[in-house]
Amino acid sequence: MEKLATETQLYKLKIYYAGEIDMKTKSLLAGIILATSSTVALADQFYIDAGADFGDNGRNKAAGATTTGWLDQAAFNYQSESLVTDHDLNGPDGGDSISTTGGFTDQASLAFNAVEGFLPNSFGPESDNGYGDWGLTFQFSLSGTLDSALAPVYSSGDITFYAFNAGDAVAAFVELFTLDFVSMFNSSGGPSLRTIVSSVGAGSFNGVDAGEVFNFADGSMTSLLDDMVDTFAFVDFNTDPREVETTNNNDGTFTLTGNHDGSISFQIPEPSSLAVLGLGLLGLAGAARRRKN
Repeated sequence: MEKLATETQLYKLKIYYAGEIDMKTKSLLAGIILATSSTVALADQFYIDAGADFGDNGRNKAAGATTTGWLDQAAFNYQSESLVTDHDLNGPDGGDSISTTGGFTDQASLAFNAVEGFLPNSFGPESDNGYGDWGLTFQFSLSGTLDSALAPVYSSGDITFYAFNAGDAVAAFVELFTLDFVSMFNSSGGPSLRTIVSSVGAGSFNGVDAGEVFNFADGSMTSLLDDMVDTFAFVDFNTDPREVETTNNNDGTFTLTGNHDGSISFQIPEPSSLAVLGLGLLGLAGAARRRKN
């Protein structure tokens, strides 16, 4: 009977990741990344200073020949691997821990783990400063538990973004900024992660300091951190359940691997909006931003 129970639980997990339960819980699949249509409507625009004029930028430059136009969000794809630990040896169920990692590992992996483009795209490629001759990628790590519906509920983790020029070796990638987990929530478009910019890299990309690559109407990431202004990022993820595989490691753990896509947008709350978040969230945000490099 114990073996049967374990197989039944594994079957439930496979059903979950095969998308045969309701869409709301299915979309919580092992991964990360966010920005639903409702989130984007509230997003602050940003532009990217790539440090060089890569051409094909037309007249749509936010702040000079080396920059993109004003953008609402960035879209990306990524691969993830999750490890579920079956604490009670009764098959995956509520309370079991899950840890998820993903993002690039080498140059070959960039085809599946990178920013693919930006919105709005009404100006076509003329607003992206020749994106493709340079690029953005990331790595992430998340930890949490499974709920009773076998959906991941993350409680901690971070995402780090990097910039590179076409042909760069991984060792030459430039760390731009890190996002720390704040909360996980549901919106009209599905679940999202709310994160906060906690630090910027110490290097430079084509002569531009890492913290000056991403810019907003209120300033660069560096200036906002220096002024103790919170910069939140919303990350959503989409998962094709047909591209998720579940492996029983026969040691009390299960490994889930999958391909995903998603998007990221940013928001700098007004003072009145910050008050609504509550003292607990403000304390967390303050502690995170002091980690600035």
